[in-house]
Amino acid sequence: MPLILTQHFSRDLNRYLDREGVIYHFPAQYLPVVRRTITEAGDRRFLYQRPIRGAPQGQAGTYFGYGQLGDPYPDERTPNHYWIDVLAYERLRPVSLRDPNGVYYETGARDAINLRGRSIRYVDPMRYFAILAAGHAYSTIPEAVDLHDTATFAPSSAPVDAFREMLVVPPGTGYVPKGDALVDPYEAAALHELARGDHQDTLELLRRTIVSLGGHCLYNNNVDLFARIGERRMLVEVKSLTRQSSAVNRMRYGIGQLLDYRVRYKAELMGAEPVLAFGAEPTRDVSWIPTILQENGIAFVSRIGDRVLPGNTLAAQLPLF
Repeated sequence: MPLILTQHFSRDLNRYLDREGVIYHFPAQYLPVVRRTITEAGDRRFLYQRPIRGAPQGQAGTYFGYGQLGDPYPDERTPNHYWIDVLAYERLRPVSLRDPNGVYYETGARDAINLRGRSIRYVDPMRYFAILAAGHAYSTIPEAVDLHDTATFAPSSAPVDAFREMLVVPPGTGYVPKGDALVDPYEAAALHELARGDHQDTLELLRRTIVSLGGHCLYNNNVDLFARIGERRMLVEVKSLTRQSSAVNRMRYGIGQLLDYRVRYKAELMGAEPVLAFGAEPTRDVSWIPTILQENGIAFVSRIGDRVLPGNTLAAQLPLF
């Protein structure tokens, strides 16, 4: 059965590290509910429900969004808490908890529903569809845009985000919402990775090393780390490596992001040296990864225990080492 996720709008009221439409943070007490729906039943559908307190105008006590969820995984920095990625998200015209006849959508009864202690809960599929219909949602699966089907393609400027100083590695994603706009799917994919423990640990090791050398660290919603040590500048993309079988894909994705950001933030980065960092050392069967990166002008480093070590010649020449 689909899930309903309670989502506070006010950061002051939400003690979790949620990022609406991007990622959901929850305590372990709800893990059985999430696993039973997603892992066992394979149902990834969800609805967002807004509490009354701190809600924006027109959203108090309503269902306001829907989409699809990824698999739950532990928050390694917060004991007994978990993350779940929002893989697809669409806004819904706000739907009251009760239909026009005064019947609660979730229960099909007039008796008031008790939501206390039920931040994540099941909803019957037919009641889920009734809420979507009331919110004028005509598809339960958001459709991707296929550029091949468009008559013309007019290129526009890539979205950018202001850099912020990284005094500490921000908890969770570190994502700063931009007004009322939905998160770009590529930006969301990058933000999902920031919640991974080995990603954050590697980023923290790099940050401490750079600061100890008298350097400065910046970041934004796209760039993991822009470092300056004296006259040297480094654009660092950190990739988690929780599964060695994903090493090649992580490399390819990292290369793409580095190339993207070097153009998107050309003025800010000013010729920064590209660096790809892995959260673990790749195994022997993909030992050619550092060479591929070297030939493409990208320094490669990886975290081994509590140290970050150079993996190719370009990395060994970085001021980090």
